[in-house]
Amino acid sequence: MTTFKIEHQCPQCGAPAELTETDRLVQCGFCRVKSYLHAPAGVFRYLLPDRAPAGTELIYVPYWRFKGMCFSCYPGGMDKRFADVTRQAIATHHFPVHLGFRSQTQKLRFAVGRPEGVFLKPRLSKTDLVAELNQRFRANLRKPVLHQAQIGETLSLLYAPFYLKERLMDAVLNEPVPTGSAEGVAPFLDDHEPPKWPIDFIATLCPQCGWDLHGTSDALALTCDNCQTVWWARKGRLERLPTHFVAGETQDNVYMPFWRIQADVTGVALKSYADLIRVANLPKVAQPGMDTQPFYFWTPAFKVRPHRFLSFGAHVTAAQPAAEQTAGYPPRSATVHGVNLSIQEAVESLKLLLAVFVRPRKRLEEVLQTMQIKARRYRLVYLPFEEGHHEWIHRDMLLAINKNLLSHARRM
Repeated sequence: MTTFKIEHQCPQCGAPAELTETDRLVQCGFCRVKSYLHAPAGVFRYLLPDRAPAGTELIYVPYWRFKGMCFSCYPGGMDKRFADVTRQAIATHHFPVHLGFRSQTQKLRFAVGRPEGVFLKPRLSKTDLVAELNQRFRANLRKPVLHQAQIGETLSLLYAPFYLKERLMDAVLNEPVPTGSAEGVAPFLDDHEPPKWPIDFIATLCPQCGWDLHGTSDALALTCDNCQTVWWARKGRLERLPTHFVAGETQDNVYMPFWRIQADVTGVALKSYADLIRVANLPKVAQPGMDTQPFYFWTPAFKVRPHRFLSFGAHVTAAQPAAEQTAGYPPRSATVHGVNLSIQEAVESLKLLLAVFVRPRKRLEEVLQTMQIKARRYRLVYLPFEEGHHEWIHRDMLLAINKNLLSHARRM
């Protein structure tokens, strides 16, 4: 897992700062003002630095950067991997196909403030990029591949600088591009777009009480310690995120966030806890009342490695926590893990979770081809875990989450 560095200026005082690509909550080291970064265009766009001679007109070529978990279901199993790739967003051999290690060795900057140069318009859409990645991963998998999904991805556009000087030149190294020519590049120069990609810097003050909001640098949800509320960025502003928690037995509990999702499932009878016992062939006997106990999907609201992400989600879903949930946020004295996986990503994982449960396995192909899932309601729920030497432990569910696993996931 790699990440790149971004040079940035504080919108309040102009002081220089350095961010990583996963940073969303940033605090200036000089004026101490905190801001939450939001891209109205949907993805953040960055510029690689150039060393071109002064006065040179630069040509910026777009590259997709994809980093996230990729899952592929096939008869009898599932492939889980973490992908970190860059891919040219226009279709031509005149420019390099990918950026190699440049995004890791160079400090980038946001493509804001109407930077000068010609910005070529991306021709490869996000949908096409994902389809290409899926095709690449399918090459070495057992056939047929029944379902593929990407979860928790960080998607951005990186613009690499080039210029023309008798032939195509790489503006980072000031060297000719072996595969490029001025004649081959010329047709692409007409398909450009103005660099109008603003970034919203949202003030991190609680909209309800005016208190400072807190969170980790990669947090998707911010918390207010004063009025015990949780907020997330929606359409350029902060909105209240309703939350619930299950009270822990001690004050030393750490609270881990999970998305609880109720969905309509077609192709599989899955409306109650008793249905889950039958579909997954769980080592339980359906008790009276389980036929009326609603079934919920549970997925982590935090990033972890791909195989653990599904494992944790399947474990909690199979357990169907029935403890009483209290509306609001865990007690002020509690340690609470941040939310850095969105509800949209959690919904994308629901079909994968069901693929884990389907028994017998020979039914997997039939089920995945006919099954449709439509999420109806969701809730962010904090579950209490006890601290062990190396893990956070939920004894009732027999679930342990390794502390180092969470630490390493910060780079995802």
